[in-house]
Amino acid sequence: MARVPITVIGFRCDRCAHEWIPRGSIDDEPRVCPGCHSALWNQPLKKQRMSYDDFKAKIVAVLKGAAGPLTWTEVRTNAALPQAFPNNQWVRRMEEDIGLTRRRGSDGIIHWQLKETLFDQADPTSAKAADKVSEGASRK
Repeated sequence: MARVPITVIGFRCDRCAHEWIPRGSIDDEPRVCPGCHSALWNQPLKKQRMSYDDFKAKIVAVLKGAAGPLTWTEVRTNAALPQAFPNNQWVRRMEEDIGLTRRRGSDGIIHWQLKETLFDQADPTSAKAADKVSEGASRK
């Protein structure tokens, strides 16, 4: 008697990757996965949420490339961010980490931009101003 491969149709859980052969007919979809007992066994997991570092990197890239201040809608569109509104805790952290400034205009719209002093260190005027301050401090 020779051995031959036999292909059988079964199911695979998208959550735990458990594979099984159904007891009854293949037409009746199971209600839950026998491995993890999830009722969502045939629905893939949602995408991973964005981390703070990824969010910060995208914001910095967009604001550095911008000619002037941008609104949140412009930042979100240019950075292809999925959030409708920014995470307030992350925005406050970015104010400390990257020097993000937000200013409300007379029309009530908040404009985002980066402080120039953190990223434009090659600017000679700011370097001269820093030298003058340090010279004055050393004389005392």
